Amino acid sequence: MTDASGAARLLPQYFGVLPRYRGHDYGRTLWRAAMHWGHQHGAAYQLLRTEVGGASDRLCAAEGLTSLGFVNQTMCDVAVNPTLLF
Repeated sequence: MTDASGAARLLPQYFGVLPRYRGHDYGRTLWRAAMHWGHQHGAAYQLLRTEVGGASDRLCAAEGLTSLGFVNQTMCDVAVNPTLLF
């Protein structure tokens, strides 16, 4: 799918791991698979939304991602360029 400027992007921006399955790197594996798929299909970026201080926020930080600065009390937006990951 393309954004308003015509750049290809990877959707959906929401995926997760049920609490009972967390702590086994399933989220990291899922995220990396999504990034790989996006890269293979020409996505210029993926916009992620995390819960500030939550598991997804920690995963993004561990993967070297930084906030775009769009932060409210509970959510943080992060953009990822899949080509930088592979």
